[in-house]
Formats: sequence, structure tokens, C-alpha cells
Amino acid sequence: MRKFEAVPEREFDLGGVVPWGRRLREYEAFFGLKELAGLSPVLDAGGGPSSFAAEAAAAGIRVVATDPIYRFSGDDIRARFEETAVAMRTGMHRAAYRFRWDYYGSEEAVHRLRREALELFLADFEVGKKDGRYVTAALPGLPFPDNAFRLALSSHLLFLYGDDLDFAFHLAAMRELLRVAGEVRVFPLVNLDGRPSSHLPGIMKALAEEGARPELVDVPFEFQMGAKRMLKVSRG
Repeated sequence: MRKFEAVPEREFDLGGVVPWGRRLREYEAFFGLKELAGLSPVLDAGGGPSSFAAEAAAAGIRVVATDPIYRFSGDDIRARFEETAVAMRTGMHRAAYRFRWDYYGSEEAVHRLRREALELFLADFEVGKKDGRYVTAALPGLPFPDNAFRLALSSHLLFLYGDDLDFAFHLAAMRELLRVAGEVRVFPLVNLDGRPSSHLPGIMKALAEEGARPELVDVPFEFQMGAKRMLKVSRG
């Protein structure tokens, strides 16, 4: 009789890209943003319900966030966040051994911080849309002219969702980010299972062949074990 091995349950069963936002101080840590004001205007591509743009605006710094969820109302985004929170908390419990807890302290603290980001984002959302701070758009097509930004960031989208977004998507997205910004930074470079992205070497090679300058840069942040470098790419 043929035996079948059980397929292990994924620790993070999210069903695709989900809204799970972060605060400005987290962006500063995992993107190495020491002098954010000197880097603006900044694009936060796939910003979701992060409060990065809202907190930057309060400090007089221009950040534009893009995400397809911005077509929805604040109430709808909150509801989707609540669904995401259940799956994320379950995943963090299952995979607690794969994280370093120095920065956050606990899964409960991560959850509180995500809610803080959500509330700050929602408080700014309607005003921010009118001010052009939140733009409904999705990679790899952005509604901005060439060189519209000094810096473009991709937080917890590219490479993290490498099982859902294929190599062609990643390459097209990176090309688009380099079209609209002189420099691109991406973090993290591992997937949801904590493995180094299989897309990364090919993306770096392709971009270098096209004249860009990709490099891996250490950052003062590590939550997923081993995820302590960002991809930094400048146009040639």
C-alpha cells in the first residue's frame, strides 16, 4: 500500500497580501532612515494601513503612500484589518521560534503597535486622500511621472510574498520603482516562511545588467530571524 506523507500546515496562512501596517519608527529602523527629511519626497509603495505617511506629514515631511486598498472606505479597511489580525496572531504564535523578540518584546506588543498604526492611518486617511498623500495604485503600474520621488520604499510586500508574486512581477515592480525614484529600498528579503527569497539573486542580476546599482545593506533591525538586510538599488 502506498503511503502518503501529510503536508505540513503553513504557519502563516494569509491567503495573499494582507493589510498589516507599521509605524514611522519601524520604517526608520528597517530602512536605515537616519535623516528622513533630507530624503523626501518619499514613496511608500504598498503602504497599506501603515502610519508612516501620516506621521511624516505631522513632522512636515512629504511621503506619498500607494495601495489598492485606498479605494475602500476607512470602515472597510478596518474590517479587513480585523480579519488579518486573527491570521497574523495565529501565525506568530505558531512561528514564535522564528522571530527575535528584542525589538517588540512579545506578540501582544506587535499587535498593539499594528493597531496604533491603523488608528493613526485612519485618522489621517480622508484628509490625506484630499492632499494626495494616499493614492490608489498597485505595482507594477504607478500613476507618477519619471523621477517624481527621491526615494521609494517597499515594506513587507516584495520578496515577503514571493510565493504569491512571481519573478516577473518583482522585476516589473522594481523597474517601475526605479522609474519614479532615484533610489529604491526593499525590506525584508525573506518570505513568510522565513526563507531567503528565491527571487532576490535573479532580480539583482537583472537590474545590474540594466545599469542599476543593487546592493545588500545591513540594517539595525531583525524580527524574522536572519532578516537584517535591505535591498538598496540606485539608478545607474
